[in-house]
Amino acid sequence: MPSRFSWPARPAACVVLCLFCLSWLSGAVRAHQLQVEPVAVVLRPQETFIAAQFSGNVQDITQIPDVTLGTEARIGDRSPDGFEERLEKYVNEHFVLVQGGRALTGKITDLRREPGSDVTKVRFEMAVRYEKPVGLDKNAPLTITNTLFGYLPNALATVNVAGFQRNLKPGESQTVDPSALAVNLLTNVWGFFKEGMVHIFQGPDHILFILALLLVSPTLKGLIKTLTGFTIAHSITLVISTLTSVPIPSRLVDVLVAISIIYVGAENLFLKSTAHRFWMASGFGFIHGFAFAQNLRDIGLPEGNGLFWSLLSFNLGVEAAQVLLCSAAFPLLMLWKTSTERRQKYGGLKWESVVKLVSAGVIVMGAYWLVQRAFG
Repeated sequence: MPSRFSWPARPAACVVLCLFCLSWLSGAVRAHQLQVEPVAVVLRPQETFIAAQFSGNVQDITQIPDVTLGTEARIGDRSPDGFEERLEKYVNEHFVLVQGGRALTGKITDLRREPGSDVTKVRFEMAVRYEKPVGLDKNAPLTITNTLFGYLPNALATVNVAGFQRNLKPGESQTVDPSALAVNLLTNVWGFFKEGMVHIFQGPDHILFILALLLVSPTLKGLIKTLTGFTIAHSITLVISTLTSVPIPSRLVDVLVAISIIYVGAENLFLKSTAHRFWMASGFGFIHGFAFAQNLRDIGLPEGNGLFWSLLSFNLGVEAAQVLLCSAAFPLLMLWKTSTERRQKYGGLKWESVVKLVSAGVIVMGAYWLVQRAFG
């Protein structure tokens, strides 16, 4: 008896059946079964509050059963109404800070996710501020109890406070000695200085922007002048944005940073003169300053006299990282240029051609970030 399906139709039917099964399975396992990475929690005690910075895989906070699962939530600029409130309630119930017999209540001050469609690789950053109630015994020890994501068999929270680190499984607690909670100006200054450096070295977009500026800097003097404009501008924006409550969407800032990279790469391709680079770097410095301020707000600035010194030390950390980066990159760039010009005599590429090729790569990378941040 002849088959009801012709041979060409059989593979197509199999494909349709497989797609249906995959679709059904993807819905069935939508709530992730394992934690991709431990959620990291950094606590920074201050005089009147404790700043907490949470980070980890985005599924941890978007797929909490009976809390956020099924909301199709997007964090930051696109989060649906009520998402942050539900998540804040969950954090307060499952990451409990108790000092002097009194539970501290946390409030989410910032919440954002990296762009990207693969949720197994996308990370989130969340800043929570725990206010210390009036009359709290600040010399009392702090007890941290973690029950975050207890429905995951491998759930883990890596808690860091005052340089002390401990891995807490759901249901575990840790008591921190009050001496480690003492607010120390020197500790704050050094901590914020390191955070400023880390922000540069962990920010490939800022690094690429600076390297793109270096690429066509003919002299060390010209480079210093250009970086001075960038530094002054982002310092102004950093201070203003940090000390005021002007809401600027993080997605918009990230998109503008990507555009600044594309622009510098395009300038390297088409413009012959770099005389105006001081003003161009200054203009984009204002934009990059907003990105620095976002990171600083996540950390949680102290109040009172410590505010000025912490803000200054963070900015100095940013500058120190930029100086180290340029000090290493500029001599290497000059060696590359000299070597290229030497090989040019024997038919090698001209330095101008190398600059154009590298600048094209800068544009491509900037465009990738632009698309990812605008539509990811």
